[in-house]
Amino acid sequence: MKKLTVLIAFSFCINLFAQKEFYELRTYELYQTSNFKDFNSYFKDYFIPAMNQNGINNIGVFKEASEDFPRKIYVFIAYPDMTTYQSVKHSIKNDPKNSAASVRLNKKEKPVFNRYDTSLYDAFDGLPKMVKPEAQKRFFELRTYESHSEDAYRRKVNMFNEGEIDLFDELDFGSVFFGEKISGDRMPCLTYMLAFESLEDRNNSWALFPKHPKWQQLKNDEAYKDSCCSSITRVYLLPMPYSQL
Repeated sequence: MKKLTVLIAFSFCINLFAQKEFYELRTYELYQTSNFKDFNSYFKDYFIPAMNQNGINNIGVFKEASEDFPRKIYVFIAYPDMTTYQSVKHSIKNDPKNSAASVRLNKKEKPVFNRYDTSLYDAFDGLPKMVKPEAQKRFFELRTYESHSEDAYRRKVNMFNEGEIDLFDELDFGSVFFGEKISGDRMPCLTYMLAFESLEDRNNSWALFPKHPKWQQLKNDEAYKDSCCSSITRVYLLPMPYSQL
């Protein structure tokens, strides 16, 4: 009986530590005349503290490095699982402080943002939990790969799980998260985030990638042939001063 109890406890620990996270990525589209002060106040003074009180930490808030219009703000939230996501969403929705804060954020006569999109993701097996980047890595790259078929998508995810994520680590790319989109637009697709010290550091790191023997081996593997991609979208991001990533 004692042996059985130990085995059950061991199995529970394995499942606990192997559990994959669940991600939400919001993209806010701001007006040209939007007041960043109101936007920042909402996330800095209300949203992030409220999420932290619900046990959700390391929330990332980013602006695009470019000055293109429309300006966009990206908010990344990692949950331990979908059940927690639903519970926290319900808690925030029913918080009286949220109603007051959201009214101040987006006044009817002078709104801050046009709308926001939300995408939901399951973490990759190869990186089941988000990794907080090193303090000096404050230049982020958000990449989305759209696939031409479900089969190609599945094999591209396998390619990451079975070697490409390890290669990123070897090249010190600063992997933050990898997610399989389960709700949102332009599916099937995956999204991942990398952290670097600067654009120059990013360019130098990526320059080593195509020449690496491990990448040559992966891209020539028949299992991954024609797995990527119908479209690749890349956005460079800078954290807001109050961002927890």
